[in-house]
Amino acid sequence: MKKLSLLLLGVFVIYSCGNKSSDSKNSSTIDSTPSHTSTESKTSENAIDNPFKVATNSELNDLFNMGKGMLEASEKNGDADFQLDTETILDMLEESGVSRESMEKLINNPDSLKVLAQQAMKARQEAKEDMPVIKEKITKEQLASKKTPTGVSLEEAILIVQTESGPEATMAKLKTIDSLAGTNMMSQLDLTEAGYVMGDVERKNEISASAEEEQKMKELQDKSRQMHSEKESGELLAELEATEKAIASGKLKASPRYERAITYRKKAVTHFHKNIVRKSEVAKRKFKALNPDLFYGDEVGVSYVGNLNKTVYLPLGPLSFADEVVQVNHPQLLTQEVNNVLGEPDVIETFDDATGIYSLGLGGTLTIRFTDNALVDVNGPDLYLFEIGQLEPTDLEISKDGKSWIKIGKIDGGVAEVDISSFVKPNELFYYVRFKDLKEKSGVPGADVDAIAAIGSAMRLNLDSQVLFDSGKSELKPEGINALKELVRNITVLKKGKVIVEGHTDDVGSESTNKALSLARAQSVSKALRQLIPSTQFKWQEKGYGESKPIVENDSDEHRSKNRRVEILVVPN
Repeated sequence: MKKLSLLLLGVFVIYSCGNKSSDSKNSSTIDSTPSHTSTESKTSENAIDNPFKVATNSELNDLFNMGKGMLEASEKNGDADFQLDTETILDMLEESGVSRESMEKLINNPDSLKVLAQQAMKARQEAKEDMPVIKEKITKEQLASKKTPTGVSLEEAILIVQTESGPEATMAKLKTIDSLAGTNMMSQLDLTEAGYVMGDVERKNEISASAEEEQKMKELQDKSRQMHSEKESGELLAELEATEKAIASGKLKASPRYERAITYRKKAVTHFHKNIVRKSEVAKRKFKALNPDLFYGDEVGVSYVGNLNKTVYLPLGPLSFADEVVQVNHPQLLTQEVNNVLGEPDVIETFDDATGIYSLGLGGTLTIRFTDNALVDVNGPDLYLFEIGQLEPTDLEISKDGKSWIKIGKIDGGVAEVDISSFVKPNELFYYVRFKDLKEKSGVPGADVDAIAAIGSAMRLNLDSQVLFDSGKSELKPEGINALKELVRNITVLKKGKVIVEGHTDDVGSESTNKALSLARAQSVSKALRQLIPSTQFKWQEKGYGESKPIVENDSDEHRSKNRRVEILVVPN
């Protein structure tokens, strides 16, 4: 039932687009409709080619009416469990006159409705561009002709009046234009029609946008279409407002087209920004209600646009995202763009392409690492996948050290949020996440991952013991104090939390000696940080692990140096 309803909805959309295309052709003798032929409005020209024959409007009309009748009949009879299998739908479509082969592809390909809609939009745009350039009762030739009683063309008269009194159409201006040209043609038009004519003349004779402006308009178009966060939309809105102000003050010389583009983009971004700010407040309140102690302040947390335009609140903002690709395996060795999964979401989507993503591939694997944060269990979802389309059936695993793995299980069906609470203990910290495609058939060829974020997140800072201490000592060196001062800003950004200072050593010396030394070093660092951060909003804890938690094997001087470290974790109170 849902499949039929979806199909009929898609057909209705396509049919509507097609009818609008026909309407455009029927009114092609008039060019008094608004002229929207700027670069910004030509995106439909890039629609992907239809991979199969598109049904005609009459066929789609028959199909729509037939399907509508069947739905109404089932509802009237109280047949709540009314079902249609694929063969029944195909038979119905074939009976309506639509090609069986075409509609079989339509049902089996989840992207077909989008393709059909794009094709209909493309046809409509092409029909609009093919319209004869005739102005209601005024042809293009009549506008340009100087064979008037005064020798002044209507086009010249329009430009004179616009220069003196602005571009808006009024009856007084129309009479003045006719007076200058010695005609009565403009005053015969209503103000709407005259406004379109005057607007077209103005655009035809205005200064063209420079190459630099064209490039900037393209960049603004891409940015405004692919805003990924409240912060991003706010920054773009501020940029557009500053540009608009500079143009108005005369500090920035701009072509009329560039000025119009700035005004249009500002309106679009303002609408988006207001919407995401509203959604962000809702997401933030929901998160704080579930996790009252996991809120580091408004200056830190950021809301992002996730799957299906859902707003996702991340308490650590940009720090929440994956930092390093540890291992990758692609069935066709297509790993060149794997680093696209790191950092904040940055995908740029067009009708037929997308950049800033990485496709896992059938049977592919991907292992990432968090270096300046850690994944921790919180109330609600803990991990979020920013991906394009539907997520391919995938196995998910997490690890503390990249060696011992905990299997979270299968994720699929477009699931973007993952809750790890059933698999971990409270306050456990994980730094590695591994995805493995299960080679199962689905409607999409693979997971297109844009970013990976830890919702439940802890800040992690790593200090080299060689910078802080002399060999075998636990007293901070002067340069060690300076290193800690640089970390204070990172910690205090969070406003509050529990600061855990961990000491680690290499395997040189006895285990008991190394454990005692690592704890003494952690206590020295903690004492210095508490003096530098007098805030009572932080709680402190010191731990000494000795040689028990190396990050690499102790098989060389270089590796031993990496294992001699002090780690600082800032977690919820």
